[in-house]
Amino acid sequence: MPGQDHTKYMRAGQGEKPETGRIEQHEVKRKLIHLSSSSIPLALLILPHRVGIAIVAAGLILAITVDIMRLRIPAVQRFFARVFGAALRPHESNELTGSTFMCISMLVCIVLFPMQIAIAAIFFLTLGDTAAALVGQKWGRTALLPGKTLEGTSACLFTCTIVVVVMPGVPLIAGLAGALTATTVELFGTETIDDNFGIPVLSAVVMWIVASTVI
Repeated sequence: MPGQDHTKYMRAGQGEKPETGRIEQHEVKRKLIHLSSSSIPLALLILPHRVGIAIVAAGLILAITVDIMRLRIPAVQRFFARVFGAALRPHESNELTGSTFMCISMLVCIVLFPMQIAIAAIFFLTLGDTAAALVGQKWGRTALLPGKTLEGTSACLFTCTIVVVVMPGVPLIAGLAGALTATTVELFGTETIDDNFGIPVLSAVVMWIVASTVI
């Protein structure tokens, strides 16, 4: 979800102020998908590594198949728009959805990095990104960037830090570095790199580098 808004803005040049107090219903739907995706890293805590890879790979194949059908078959496109249309970003109407990018990033993380780091990085996305959007829309008042607020960004960093504290097997300093990376990617997210991919993968890279250096 590149460039994801913490809150909606009243366009008034450089002096624009965020509208607060109301969470958009389409954002609630997107974040419910994010939160439900937390079941995957939870399952990875107890499943064998190969089983976890197989499950995520199967999910990715399904997501890509649905996207291809949605983009190529008008009837599927109409059905998808009717059921999920409100939860889609405008650019997703003719591109891969955020859910597909999420599956890609999950698979990359669990294949390339130690499992505990991969799980923490995925939680940064499913929980931290969700906190940023919902808190920013509900209580965001201090604008940092267009569509981004101090309150939303702080909620992301706080949530990711909690993940680090409770997550076994990730060195604290590495986890904190990853949490800061995830928050930075969420804050500066662009159309170029979907944050469903950027948040977990880049934070996993940073945690792995720091953990390898410190330990």
